[in-house]
Amino acid sequence: MKWRFVDLGLVAPAFGPAAFEAVMDSIRCDLADDTILFWRPDSPAVYVGFHQFVEEDIDVEKCRQRGVPIVRRILGGGSGYCDANQILYNVIFREGSLQTARGPRGVYLLVLGGVVEALRTMGLKDACIEETRFGVLAGGRKISGSGQLSSGGVINSGGSFLADFDYDAMKEVLKDPVKNLSSGVLEPEDGMTCLRKELGDATIEEASSHLRKGFEAVLGSAYDARLTDYEYKLSSSLMDKYTSFEWTFRADERKKKRERNKRHAQF
Repeated sequence: MKWRFVDLGLVAPAFGPAAFEAVMDSIRCDLADDTILFWRPDSPAVYVGFHQFVEEDIDVEKCRQRGVPIVRRILGGGSGYCDANQILYNVIFREGSLQTARGPRGVYLLVLGGVVEALRTMGLKDACIEETRFGVLAGGRKISGSGQLSSGGVINSGGSFLADFDYDAMKEVLKDPVKNLSSGVLEPEDGMTCLRKELGDATIEEASSHLRKGFEAVLGSAYDARLTDYEYKLSSSLMDKYTSFEWTFRADERKKKRERNKRHAQF
């Protein structure tokens, strides 16, 4: 199988999720090869898993005050604060093309194995997969989270790679900043780490290079590419969706509707 590598660099917070949806559609239509996609939000944002409730996880008013957009993605997983100091990745491929990755667990283990490989080549020899939440630990603390989607014969396994991290910003915008960390952790700093804390002088460029090589070690080599015209146009058209109230609060509004219907049924 052939892999292409696409690094979008810094993009608007909503463009990343729009782009990986567009890439999934492109692969589904046999318009592109399987893809390793890297991107970084050019300003702070909070990303919400497909099934998550915004108002349960996020301080919406604080986000509004800080100008931090809330973006719901099509992937599962929890809610998280992101900025330009994190590399966000999506490994997107046709279902069945990776014989070593069968089922969601198999996909997680293969893809996260690439993250572990990257960390170990950077000197973090104790990096390992934490299977309870399907993240990656370094020094016993989370340094990479993940989410996954299988739709229409295409699998998208995405996650984060923390070069640096703003713990204070995270604590401002998330109602429970330790929700997705190991049980017993009281402060994010105790359950999360980043390359800056572990290695001191790692640049985002070095992190990106090692992460790409880590994925290529487990998936195979990838050629450099850019989004196709089709993918770029589709990504741009999807921006309206990813910045809309209806999409962002879809789970919350459906929950409210169910609760209203339940109350009405009682009378």
